[in-house]
Amino acid sequence: MVRTAKIGFVSLLVIAPAAMAADPPAKPARPSAPPRAPAAPKGNSKLGNPGASMAERLMQMTPEQRERALEKLPPAQQAQIRERLERFDSLPPKQRERRIQQYQQFSNLPPEKQRLVTQQIQTLNRLPDDRRPLVLAEVQKLRRMPESERQGRLASDEFKAKFSPAEQQILSDISENMALPPSKPGP
Repeated sequence: MVRTAKIGFVSLLVIAPAAMAADPPAKPARPSAPPRAPAAPKGNSKLGNPGASMAERLMQMTPEQRERALEKLPPAQQAQIRERLERFDSLPPKQRERRIQQYQQFSNLPPEKQRLVTQQIQTLNRLPDDRRPLVLAEVQKLRRMPESERQGRLASDEFKAKFSPAEQQILSDISENMALPPSKPGP
């Protein structure tokens, strides 16, 4: 289950343009079937870890190494992963690094928090088209805020009037578990 959540989050980071988007978690492979590869790197473990997941290894590989690894998968899965990797590779370096950091942050969460974040991202993606962009923009704002400022925003009357209780829960769960590190002061 944890691997499925990591795979889902990795996919989120590669596919989402400005923020996180979710795919349904991959179904676990049957015991007799070969292990399934991740949907694709999205976000969201420690790079360089010899016990790293397939997603982590794919993010670190050169295109030639990825191709050799992907050749071992079923054709449909190869195509899906290649497409996602192409999108990931086409990102500017800073965005790619940010996505990798998000994946690492997600991987460092306890399994129950990983499940919660994954579920809330999926819930966010199921919001109506008129609400999803508002909630997504607010997630990004909240993730950038220092903890005290974020808590103040979540408790404010303006916030409670702007977002439904379900949206407030999405915003709280994602922003508290996936907060961005503080900005480094410039020279």
